[in-house]
Amino acid sequence: MRIAIIGLSMLTLSACGAAGSEFGTEEAAGPCGNIQAMLDARTEAEPFKRLRGVNKMMGDTPLSDTFIGTHKPFGAACTASVMNGFGAGTTIYTYSCPLFEGNSIGRDDERADAEAAFDTAASEMRACLGDGWETAEDTENGDYQVYHKLTYKPVDMADSASGFTVDPAFLEMSYTPFMRGRGGPPGWQVMLQFQAQVDTPAKE
Repeated sequence: MRIAIIGLSMLTLSACGAAGSEFGTEEAAGPCGNIQAMLDARTEAEPFKRLRGVNKMMGDTPLSDTFIGTHKPFGAACTASVMNGFGAGTTIYTYSCPLFEGNSIGRDDERADAEAAFDTAASEMRACLGDGWETAEDTENGDYQVYHKLTYKPVDMADSASGFTVDPAFLEMSYTPFMRGRGGPPGWQVMLQFQAQVDTPAKE
């Protein structure tokens, strides 16, 4: 089920500035410190570049398009990624933060912890995004026994001319007793992800 919700809060982004929440700091601070750095970074010319640390490794090989994130919203260890080759030269940038990853496949064992992580992040997103953003809610996904996803985008956001448009941000909680796609672990998971796309200008 997908439900559109307009007008998240009367608070504005300017009211969400957090003292001490500079780009590159590890721990968030202030009432909107968890999300403000990511909101600002996604609008940079090269999104999230200022939140990249060193490259992640695959064995002894550094991954050229995947980086350890330097901003840790809600204490999460995040990953910044760059994905090229979409459509006619579109590049997708992501900043992904696992807010909770369970250690049990039991449906009830860690449900309260997962829901608490989801609710905490949802509350800050709701309070800090302001009336210029809207959210859509999904509560069904055939791959999971429990699913809850909030997708966020600016109210005046236009679709990309590339033929597809990524969502600027989403918060997702899911549970499955089975292995996830691409070898992901079973159990509860809560993910907060900010995204941006840069389209190659059309040739005249």
